Amino acid sequence: MRLIGLVENRLIRERSTAIPTHLSVLITLRFLAEGGLQKGFAQDFVHPVSQSTASQCIARVIDTINHLADDFIRFPGTEGQREHNSNRFQRTTRIPGIIGAVDGFMVTFYRPTINEEAFFNYRVGTSMNVQIIVDSDYNILNIRVCPGSNNDRFVWQFSEAKEYMEDLRADENFPNRYYIIGDSGYTPSRVLLTPDLNAAEGSPAHVYTLEHVRTRCIVERTIGILTNVWLVINRSRKLHYSPEAVVNIIHACAVLHNFRRRQGILDENDHNFQPAELRDDVNRRGRGEAAEYAAGIAERNHIITQHFM
Repeated sequence: MRLIGLVENRLIRERSTAIPTHLSVLITLRFLAEGGLQKGFAQDFVHPVSQSTASQCIARVIDTINHLADDFIRFPGTEGQREHNSNRFQRTTRIPGIIGAVDGFMVTFYRPTINEEAFFNYRVGTSMNVQIIVDSDYNILNIRVCPGSNNDRFVWQFSEAKEYMEDLRADENFPNRYYIIGDSGYTPSRVLLTPDLNAAEGSPAHVYTLEHVRTRCIVERTIGILTNVWLVINRSRKLHYSPEAVVNIIHACAVLHNFRRRQGILDENDHNFQPAELRDDVNRRGRGEAAEYAAGIAERNHIITQHFM
């Protein structure tokens, strides 16, 4: 198995917890796929180990997997990569220049002993807000994990991905316009396109919005695949780990998701997802975002005029 080879090349084995690398990987994969039930390992006839040994093993393998992140999770950093992503998206939409779709989901865990309020979300309780950006082929291009008290808009607003996109737009050496698409929970900008919830039915803006929603649902599909393959981060689970460990687990699942895609492992229901209804979110903006919002609306209107009229 290629994953075992990748981990084996990096894994530092300690005598106190030394078990075969393939067994370490299998234990970790089972933990991530089944949702964190370590106690069952002690009675497992396939690879029986104590819970404490399993815990040490899982932590080491997850750390090793996360060291592979730069090899598997890559934001398009060259003009050729950006153009490739844009062309792939334009197979199904007239919206130009899309290189990724963004959305967030929550991973819940038990209350930490310190800074509990930073992780509290009024909808789901103690949690992490996980932002992912994906391409048109279900690959995760970027991941950011923040305390659950932060909403999707905030997580994007202060992300490296947004900063990169804005720098790219400001650079005169890169005249092409590229975009991330997100739902109405985000503040529209020159680099992030949102739907027009006020568009009259049948109008060019409405047609744009329908295409936007249909195109953006790739990120919702990806979240569904990610959290249903790796049940440890599924909304039905609640992790009993420190915030730092939860972040490591989430990142490892993202790396493994892209590893599976690269190996050509396709999930049965990849293409059977129905997009969610449009969210009529109240987009509360601070003073600093007013100009950004206005520029975003102007950018969207320009696209509608150029490509949907």
